[in-house]
Amino acid sequence: MNIQQRATNGLKLLFKDVDGFSQVQASWRFLNNPKVEIDELFSPVLDNLNSQINKQCDKYLLAASDWSWVDFKNYASKNELIKENNRGTSKKIGYDLQTTLALSDRTGEPIAPISHSLKTSKKVYSTYDDNMDIKLTHLEALTKGIKSISKLVKTDKKIVHIVDRESDSIAFMRDLIKDNNLFLLRVKNNSKVFYHNEDLEKDIEIKQIDLVDKLSLGTKVKTIKYKGKKATIYVNECDIIIKRDATKKRKNEDGKNQVQRIKGDPIKLRFIVERLIDDKGEIVAQWLLVSNLFDTSITSETLATWYYHRWKIESYFKLLKSSGFNLEQWQQIEPEALFKRLLIVSQACMLVWQIANDNSDNAKKIKDFLIQLSGKQIQRGVNFTYPSLLAGLESYLTMMDILVKFDINDLLKMKEELTDIMGFEI
Repeated sequence: MNIQQRATNGLKLLFKDVDGFSQVQASWRFLNNPKVEIDELFSPVLDNLNSQINKQCDKYLLAASDWSWVDFKNYASKNELIKENNRGTSKKIGYDLQTTLALSDRTGEPIAPISHSLKTSKKVYSTYDDNMDIKLTHLEALTKGIKSISKLVKTDKKIVHIVDRESDSIAFMRDLIKDNNLFLLRVKNNSKVFYHNEDLEKDIEIKQIDLVDKLSLGTKVKTIKYKGKKATIYVNECDIIIKRDATKKRKNEDGKNQVQRIKGDPIKLRFIVERLIDDKGEIVAQWLLVSNLFDTSITSETLATWYYHRWKIESYFKLLKSSGFNLEQWQQIEPEALFKRLLIVSQACMLVWQIANDNSDNAKKIKDFLIQLSGKQIQRGVNFTYPSLLAGLESYLTMMDILVKFDINDLLKMKEELTDIMGFEI
């Protein structure tokens, strides 16, 4: 065994017990290979997800979905850019990214992305549908994605879909219920529902925000940091019935928007009010949620905690953009190449989450090694951050490629030459 083999094998020993590492290392080299298809790049993510579910989940798998605009107004040479007005004179120029992220019902920590879709001006590049209709709305496309998830995820755990306020659509809820999907959705203030008034002994129609006033603070869940300050989560709930018609906007022959009303069966839901109270007793944030999960073992406190975990998908988008891989500065001209790179990055994120959530001695060594390799400073008292682990992993993969291409003696010789050029030891 030569020096190079000893060096590389010594590093690889750290990662010998980490599922998915070999796939990430191999995929790192596939980006510009036109023969590599999207499903080939994403299949290791799904394989790893399916292997991790039973390890990280108890009874349910949480699937958080959201959209994020990928801004490329400074890179107008890219192909298939969407260009549209943004509430005034400014223009949005870029692509529309939709992601569903698997979370543990036990810890709320991310496990792996379940699906990605990147909408351009001409096509939707997707991990689950090669021919998605570009005219679909956000919720119509998500409905298709949720149908595919039940086939992609191999588990006996029940999947609970968590979506933010854009999901307050009775058509969307009825579609999910029709296919026996469970959900936890944030809803808007002014939508009308029915609740049972015990004093009048009948169902009363009321705006959701007015129903909030009829519910006390309820149960204390936990104390968290919200916008840098301590806040306590309180939660309360009641049952509601939604009877309203669904509405769809379609253009008629004259090109004008026409509202179509679609009747449907009433649906019974749990209505959950989640409030964040500061030290002064003031409400600093309030979320209205609905769910069709009528499992007596899943309390309103649990549902509130699950929705709180939804912010992990926001953190994922932040990793892709400003705090990790700088997605909005990528140079790929073709959106398909950019999407493939995104899938490779998602594998790296998946690996980092696995390392971060592993408390074994080997994982602790890996964390220390990657943080040292990243060169990033970490706040005192914090053991690691996802951006530092990601940066260290990227440096490690690059380093492994260098060790494959160059003999260790050549690297040492280059070090001597650089020392002579610079005039001091490096």
